[in-house]
Amino acid sequence: MTENKKSKTGYWLLTLVSLAAFVLCCLYLPQALWMPLPTTFGGFALAMDWI
Repeated sequence: MTENKKSKTGYWLLTLVSLAAFVLCCLYLPQALWMPLPTTFGGFALAMDWI
């Protein structure tokens, strides 16, 4: 069994960008607060290699 080493930089970048979108939604558009949540948590799970 071989283990492939994946680069997680893109996943961390996705997480940080979507987290910034989440914070901006909190401040300026609270009714759209739920929209960046799946990408934020999905990117974090991929970056931590939980999926």
